[in-house]
Amino acid sequence: MDKKNTIIGVSLLIAGTVLMFKNGQEAQKQRLLEEQAAREAAEAAAQSAPALNEDGTPVEPTAAPINGAPAPTAIVANGHAQIEVNDEKSGEEIAVLENGLAEFRFTNYGGALREIVLKDQPKTLDSDEPYIMNHLRYAPALNLTTYLGDARSIAFETISSSSDSVTYRGVLNDQLEVIRTYRISQELTGPSPYTVSHELTVRNLTDGLLPLGELLINIGTAAPSGSQDRFLQTFGYSNGEDVEFTEQSDFMGGGFPGFRKDPKDLEQVSDRIVWASIKNQFFITLLTPGEPGAGYVARPVDFPGSTDSEPKTGITADVKLEAINLPVGASVTKTFDFYAGPKEHGRIAKLKQGQEQAMQFGFFGFISKILLQIMNWLHGMVGNWGIAIILLTLIVRGSLLPITLMSMKSMKKMSKISEPMKAVKEKFPDDTQKQQQMMMELYKLNKVNPVAGCLPMLMQIPIFFALFYMLRSAAELRFADFLWIADLSKPDTVATIPNMPFFGDFAVNLLPFVWLVSLAYQMWTMPTPSVDNAQAKMMKFMPFIFFPFTYTFSSGLVLYWTVSNVFTIGQQWLVKRGGEEFDVILPPALKKAMDGGDDKKKRRKKK
Repeated sequence: MDKKNTIIGVSLLIAGTVLMFKNGQEAQKQRLLEEQAAREAAEAAAQSAPALNEDGTPVEPTAAPINGAPAPTAIVANGHAQIEVNDEKSGEEIAVLENGLAEFRFTNYGGALREIVLKDQPKTLDSDEPYIMNHLRYAPALNLTTYLGDARSIAFETISSSSDSVTYRGVLNDQLEVIRTYRISQELTGPSPYTVSHELTVRNLTDGLLPLGELLINIGTAAPSGSQDRFLQTFGYSNGEDVEFTEQSDFMGGGFPGFRKDPKDLEQVSDRIVWASIKNQFFITLLTPGEPGAGYVARPVDFPGSTDSEPKTGITADVKLEAINLPVGASVTKTFDFYAGPKEHGRIAKLKQGQEQAMQFGFFGFISKILLQIMNWLHGMVGNWGIAIILLTLIVRGSLLPITLMSMKSMKKMSKISEPMKAVKEKFPDDTQKQQQMMMELYKLNKVNPVAGCLPMLMQIPIFFALFYMLRSAAELRFADFLWIADLSKPDTVATIPNMPFFGDFAVNLLPFVWLVSLAYQMWTMPTPSVDNAQAKMMKFMPFIFFPFTYTFSSGLVLYWTVSNVFTIGQQWLVKRGGEEFDVILPPALKKAMDGGDDKKKRRKKK
């Protein structure tokens, strides 16, 4: 029966894995067809429909050019925000402020931050080009929008410019004067090299009260950077007490049957905004207003993609400032700090208002921070991130060694007393209370703690989640190589098998197979304290159950698990080789019952 159940369980596991990949592919194809059809319909409608504002209302035909630039017109397709199409604007001037790590490119259109060049971050593996944040964008970062118009459509005047600062002046609809000043730092430590200090002043130019309402400040556009961005690409904000996040997948909809969410075109919330962020797997923008904002508007952004691949979607957001009413000739000044750079915890943690929570390290974030600091320290010593992860594994497992050895000895004792425990069930099949009494006495006489075997596993659960959240999005591991692994932040794909049945283009990841072999060997050689034979066999098949999920994890995380498995195998070998002999002590009542049963068997055999 046990063998039959095992075969059935393994067959169901294989069938479930194949169906999971098959359904995922079918759902992706269906989504691609639907989105392509919707896009074609939107383009056809755009050719015959009037131009629309961002709120969906028709653009008034009397809208006149302002400062020589055309009136803003939103491009609407599938309800998502679109990247800027007219990249080159008439009379556009670019001011560059730079330090040793970053180059900030400002445009006079709207007097805003066009894009950020990260000098020390390559665009792709083995590329000499730097990574550029906000390169493909819905709008320039820190773009200003009011009911009087979108500032990015207006050519501002450059009042002053130096190596560390630039100041712009523009007028919206002949009613509002806007002066914008930006400054950067030459300091290369902490968040300073990636931070822009911004001062915004608005002044009433009319003869009466000017009710501006809420101003919108854009915090940039997060572009897709990898296959995991569907889960790691988020908008987040803090109201001073709680931190909330909206994932890219929340806009796309979908999910499991019964829990499916409808796609949405925007998310608009009124709340106190202490800081707001947009991020993908490795890079983040953080806007911290001098005075808390009044809410936000977050939207998905469609990016260009080939017809044979999944459409790429990013996120953009605007922070709403408190409504402003300006008397005649009055002005108001607002200040902001804007961080745009890699998701390096050591830098972001030095911001003063809890911005490190934007890293999303999860419930066990405090453990993630400690492990990340240790890993960075180890890397500073050895100069290789793969070796640093191995040393981190040895430190973590070494700190748990006393508890693990105690657990292994307990499991060894449990396996020794498994036969007497089975005898208890046979001698008292209908008396559950007697069974429990005998088992407790058996534990007590042999000084066995049945819970001790679970302690190392329970203690490693927080470490597992802490490492999972830390390693999958640590900018430090981006393009970090080790042995055959080209990028420790991604699966270690060594080859791709095209058009594989049920799987399509199948990526061959080598390290998960090494993990599988090490864990399977560990489970098959581990003492099994369970009396239930089926349960013991199921434990030995656990590696194969988790393998499909582990297969796509970052190679840095799989490397940690593999080294941890080898460490455990070494522990088991030491315990087995140097373990002391253990004779099971039976409770008198059980011994008497077992002896009586043996005498009866002997008498039957003699007859």
